[in-house]
Amino acid sequence: MGVSCRPRHAKSPRLLLQGGVVLQVFVFGLLFHHVAHHSAAEAAREFATAAADAQKTFRARSKSSENVADQMDSTDGKDGGLNFTLSDGDQVSCVPIKRQPSLTKRMTGGRTVPLQLSPSSSVKRRHSTASSRGAKIANQTFQVEVGSCPDGTIPVRRSRDIYNLTDFFFETQFERHFSDQDNASTRRNSNPRIRKHAPPSFTRPSDGNYTESNDSDSTPHEHAFVIVNGTETIKGMEVVLNIWEPYVENEDEFSLAQFWLISGSYKGQNAPVGKYSSILNTIEAGWQVFEGLYGDNRSRLFLFWTADAYNDTGCYNLYCDGFVQVSNKVLVGGSFTPMSQLNSTQYEIDLLVFRDKSSGNWWLLLNDEPVGYWPSELFTSQLRDSATYMEFGGEITDDESTGGHRHTRTQMGSGFEPQAGHKLAAYQRNIQYVDEHLRLHDARIRLGPAEAPSCYSALISHEIPDWGANFFYGGRGSSPRCSRHA
Repeated sequence: MGVSCRPRHAKSPRLLLQGGVVLQVFVFGLLFHHVAHHSAAEAAREFATAAADAQKTFRARSKSSENVADQMDSTDGKDGGLNFTLSDGDQVSCVPIKRQPSLTKRMTGGRTVPLQLSPSSSVKRRHSTASSRGAKIANQTFQVEVGSCPDGTIPVRRSRDIYNLTDFFFETQFERHFSDQDNASTRRNSNPRIRKHAPPSFTRPSDGNYTESNDSDSTPHEHAFVIVNGTETIKGMEVVLNIWEPYVENEDEFSLAQFWLISGSYKGQNAPVGKYSSILNTIEAGWQVFEGLYGDNRSRLFLFWTADAYNDTGCYNLYCDGFVQVSNKVLVGGSFTPMSQLNSTQYEIDLLVFRDKSSGNWWLLLNDEPVGYWPSELFTSQLRDSATYMEFGGEITDDESTGGHRHTRTQMGSGFEPQAGHKLAAYQRNIQYVDEHLRLHDARIRLGPAEAPSCYSALISHEIPDWGANFFYGGRGSSPRCSRHA
């Protein structure tokens, strides 16, 4: 499922890409300086000269993407690179790869971290068992309107997140936003980490009484999901998800669809009161609607990870150390377009994760495009080497702001229950796992326990045999059947 990413102009870019020519950041500084101190004609002549020099320099540096990344990192200054405003309102900058949070000196402790620009191995696909049934690929707004950033840079969202993470990829601002982690919990919505939660199989106690009193985020999380037990060594997974834009009632709630690659346990014998076991490690990705994080209700690509059961490690997207992005085509946190339509065309994304044999890094591919990787050194359990099992499904939060017994109206998936089936309910299909030889195999899935089955549920489907392992899931939230204590 490839994605065409031929550059196109954004509807209102601050700077256009013309003829594939990329002007480096110092040119912009030179133009600003001369416009302020010289005539327009003089500024134009000097800008043209500088532009020509920049073109020559860039061509010389374009012999390899690694060299481009090294060189642009040393000359980008503090003012950013190419900037775009997309039709969805996102402001996007093309930032040198080495300026992302995972690779800053603060996050690496001053160490030089090897940068892997592409995976050294690949997954061996068999003949496809995943019929699209007329579905189409969901691209990102960035890909449709811009296409890609220059080699050696990555697209980064700027200034729309209400967490005020503007310019987080520059070290001074990055220090300002993240240096005071101890006080983050006292500031409402100051830390993107607080809104994530454990994998669904860990959230329902054996006695069936759903509670989150020990969780640092006390907002109830409700799931509809399936589980894949690790009968063999799991070195990755693949799944195809159709994209929806569910209604989310409050900005502090979210609705998402994702996978979880998991190792370790959630609650340990020696876990302190109010804390979960530090053994749990996860890798997660999917699509999400979350106004409190993104500033709107569009469906967007999200990434997540934790190495200690969400206690002190991990965060969304590129907001902290962890995931290392290398793709110049994928906008992490960017919106998808178009959405699936009821009784009409379904739009899908393909997510593939596998452990690279050479580096040990966990690589993520979106529609066959290598987005980047989670370094194996992030993890503290077996996930450094392999996962013990996987989960797939939907998740919502209910912030209980309505009071009484009314459940949130936040929808999961399309808002339809799974029994509605194809072209009405949300689905995940072609669920496979990667073995130690990097070969894909159909997974054996089973239903996991839902916290609120009268509100959100999943249904393993045999409706479309050539979809491989698949299931439908979802729900509309508050209804005569769905109350908070149903």
